[in-house]
Amino acid sequence: MAGMEYHLLEINLTTGEKQVHDVSSEMRKFLGGRGMGAKMMWDKVPVGADPLSPENILFFGLGPLTGFLGSVVNVSAKSPLTGRPGTSNMNGHLGIELIYAGYNGGLLLTGKASKPSYIYIKDGAVEIRDASHLWGRYNLSSQQMLRKELRKELDDQNFRVASIGPAGEHFVHNAGISHDFYHHAARMGMGAVMGSKNIKAIAVRGTHPPAHPDPIRLIELLTRFFHEGRLKKAQDRRWGHNISIARRYYNTTEGIKNKQAGWDPICDKTNSLILEQQYKVWNDGCNLCHIGCKVPSMRRDPPLGPTLAELRHDNVGGWDANVMLPGFDVQLYLTSFLDELGLDNEDVSGVVAWMMECYQRGLITQEDLEGIDLTWGNLSAICDLVKKIAYREGIGNILANGLKIAPSQMGRGTEKYAMTGKGVAITSYEPRGSIQEAIDLAVVPVGELHGARGGPRWMACDALTTCGFLIRPLHQVFGWDNFAIQFLRPATGWDLSPEDWKDMVRRIQFMERCNCIREGYVPTRDDVLPDRFFEETIYNKYGEPKILNRDDFLALREKTYLSFELTPQGIPPRDLLRKLDMDFVIPAMEKQIGTW
Repeated sequence: MAGMEYHLLEINLTTGEKQVHDVSSEMRKFLGGRGMGAKMMWDKVPVGADPLSPENILFFGLGPLTGFLGSVVNVSAKSPLTGRPGTSNMNGHLGIELIYAGYNGGLLLTGKASKPSYIYIKDGAVEIRDASHLWGRYNLSSQQMLRKELRKELDDQNFRVASIGPAGEHFVHNAGISHDFYHHAARMGMGAVMGSKNIKAIAVRGTHPPAHPDPIRLIELLTRFFHEGRLKKAQDRRWGHNISIARRYYNTTEGIKNKQAGWDPICDKTNSLILEQQYKVWNDGCNLCHIGCKVPSMRRDPPLGPTLAELRHDNVGGWDANVMLPGFDVQLYLTSFLDELGLDNEDVSGVVAWMMECYQRGLITQEDLEGIDLTWGNLSAICDLVKKIAYREGIGNILANGLKIAPSQMGRGTEKYAMTGKGVAITSYEPRGSIQEAIDLAVVPVGELHGARGGPRWMACDALTTCGFLIRPLHQVFGWDNFAIQFLRPATGWDLSPEDWKDMVRRIQFMERCNCIREGYVPTRDDVLPDRFFEETIYNKYGEPKILNRDDFLALREKTYLSFELTPQGIPPRDLLRKLDMDFVIPAMEKQIGTW
C-alpha cells in the first residue's frame, strides 16, 4: 500500500517567501499536530528567544486523522504566558480546508509582516494581503468582513477564517485565536504570537480532497465507531460539555471563589437543564463527527441580550462560582464578550479571580482599579476589567502579562493568591477534590492544562489531531492503541506494529518535555501546585474536609513519571532517546541539567 505524502506550507512573513516542504518522514516519526509542533520549535526557535519576537514561529499543525474524528488544529509556538514551549487546540473546519488546499502537513509562519496583514490561501494560490482595515476590529466582525470581501471577489462563500481580536493585537499574554464563532486556540497566548507577527487573520479555501490509501476501510471503521459509540453521542449532543460542571461541584473538583471554598449555594444555579430549556439554539459538529457536541445558546432579553454564545467547561468553569457568578445566563454575555476581544476565558478568569481575592483582602484598592468595584459576582466590574486587559489600559497593562509575570509586578503580597505553578492559571479545576487530577495538572510540561494533557495518551491524541473528547469511547470500542494502528493504516499507508506505535507516542511526549527542559524547565522543581492546596482545608457540600497531602502528592508524582517511562526526576532516559533516534537532544539537555 502506497503511503501518503505530507506537505507543509511555510510562509516567511519578513521576506514574503513561500515554500512547500515534504515532511512525510517527520510525520512518520512525530505523527503531526502537537508532536510536529514540538519538533518545529526545537529546530527553529532559538533557546531564550522572546516569544513576541520574529524569532518565534507560529505553527498550525495537522495530523494524519484530521477531519475523521474531530477536526483539530494544534497551534504551537513559544508561549508568552510561560516563556516556554506552548500548545493550543482548535476544532472546527480550518484544518480540513488546509488539507483540501494541499497542505496536509500544516502551515508554518516565521518572521514578521511589515504591516497588519492577513494570509490568503486558495489551493496553490498563497498571498500576504493588507489587513489595515481589519485591525482593531472584534473577531466576528473581522471574520464576517473578510468572508464578504472574498465572496465578492471570488464568488466563493466557503472560505474558513481564523482571526485575532484586540487582545492579540496588543500582545496580551493570554490572547487566543478565534475561528468560526465558537472554535478557539485559546490557551497559552497563541493570539499574542499571531499579533506579534502582524497577522490579523488567515483565510483558507481548498477544493482538492486527499487520496487516502484505503478509503473504504476508513469508512468501515468510522461506521463501526458511529454505531458502537452512540451513547457518547446521546449524552454530548444533548448537553454539550457544560454538563460536567455541576457534577464537579458536588465532587469538590471545581474551583470556587479563587479556590477559597469547597462549596457555595451559588453552585446549584449552574444547571444544564435550565440552559437547555431556556437558551439552547442548535447542535453543531466538526467534520465527520457524529456527536455534534457544540451547543450554541442565546440569551434574548435585555440588558444582556440578545447574545449568542457556546458554553463549555473550559470557558465557563473558570468564571461561574470561581468569581461567584450565578449560573449560565449571565455567562452567555461574558464568555462571548471575551471571545470577541480575543481573550482566553479560562486563563483570564484566573487573573480576574486573583484580583477579586486581592480586592477582598484589601491588597488592591478601587483607586488601583481606576474606579472599578471588583466585588465577587459583579459582572459589570468584570467586563470593565477584562476590557482594560484586552487593550492594556491602566492596571490592565500589568494583568495582561498573565500569572507568571503580573503577581511579581503587582507585589504587595498578592503573589500568594495567584493560582498557578508554571504561569497558566488554574481556574476551573479544584485539585483538593482529587489527588489524581492534582497530579494531572502539575505534570504537564508546558503548563497547567487540565484534563491529563501531559499524559502520553492525550499527547498522542493531539498529534493525531483527534478530538480529545473521543478518547474514552474510542478506547471502549477499539482499545486505544489498536484504534490508532487500525485507523492509521488506511489513512496513511503506514503498517505499524504495536511497538512502532509505542515509539511514536514516546517521541511525541519526549520531544515536548525535552523542549521545555532546554528552556529551563526542571520537573521536580516546577511540577508543583500553589501552597494553598496543601495548607488550606476546604469542605464539600456535606461538610467533608478536602486538602492535599504533600508527601502523597510527591509520591504519586514520581509514580506518574515512571508510568510515562521517565526517570524518577521526570527526565526522558538516555537509552530510550537513543532508541528513538533522538540523540540530537542530548547535548542541549546536558547543557541544561548535566548528566543524568
